[in-house]
Amino acid sequence: MSSPLRCIPFRSLLFLFIGLALLGENGYAQGPPINTDTPIMLGVQGRGIRTLAKFVRKTTLLQDGKEIADDLDRRATVRITPVIIPYNLGSDRFQIGAIVPFVEVDFRTVAGNNSRFGIGDMRLFAKYLLYQRDRKLETFRIASKAGVKLPSGDEEKSPALGSGSTDYFFSAVAGWIKNRIGLYLEGIYNLNTSYNQVDFGNSFSYNLAFGYRLLPAVYRTYPQPQLNGFLEINGTTAARSKVNRETNENSGGTVIFLSPGLQYVGGRRWLIESSLQIPVINQLNGEQLATDWTFSVGSRILLF
Repeated sequence: MSSPLRCIPFRSLLFLFIGLALLGENGYAQGPPINTDTPIMLGVQGRGIRTLAKFVRKTTLLQDGKEIADDLDRRATVRITPVIIPYNLGSDRFQIGAIVPFVEVDFRTVAGNNSRFGIGDMRLFAKYLLYQRDRKLETFRIASKAGVKLPSGDEEKSPALGSGSTDYFFSAVAGWIKNRIGLYLEGIYNLNTSYNQVDFGNSFSYNLAFGYRLLPAVYRTYPQPQLNGFLEINGTTAARSKVNRETNENSGGTVIFLSPGLQYVGGRRWLIESSLQIPVINQLNGEQLATDWTFSVGSRILLF
């Protein structure tokens, strides 16, 4: 998001409210990745709820990917707190859900500060399990997902809480879990539309996650609490937008994050997790304020 939240000291992030969320089936001894989707659905009759606090910090001005001086000293912070509600419809192969984000943005320059809080753009989605192969202590699954982003966030005032456009997304995710190891691969195509005179460029996101059960090395009883480590690569490449049919050179580009994370699974129905994302590629087009880091902390719970 280009508009950004109130700056919070980094050390205080660890003490933020930890919300609820969904926990996928844990029969393969590993929780779902933190920033990448999973093809493992909730159990039959499954219902869950998830939330987390995600912070995005932007202070570096780039010109075609290279840092330049910023006379306006722009500093942006965004806090996004999505509430995610998945629901299995009729079986454990088909899932629908909604994502309602609460967004706080803070944008500061030498000319002054501007902050807002409210509901962002809501997403509705449906996910279907295409393929499943299970073996002893091993599973491999592929799922597809599609949805729509609705313009529920207020875009009229600055900083905007939404884009004002109705957009569509399509994705596929594969996951393989065996013993202590998990590997996940996801691709997402975002078909973006327009609002007023702006035609937003389409984008493609790609995620790769490696998970490893740190503790216990061997189960004495099952289930029992476990600690998982994750290392993810999360990237997005976006096309330039157009304003009045003229290309906006200061839009689009590629950002790729390296995202280590930790996850504690306390039982069949809940877990807590956190992740730090550091950009390893920040190749934005033209002049744009780049992301310095993001940090998220949250929890998931399976209700039924």
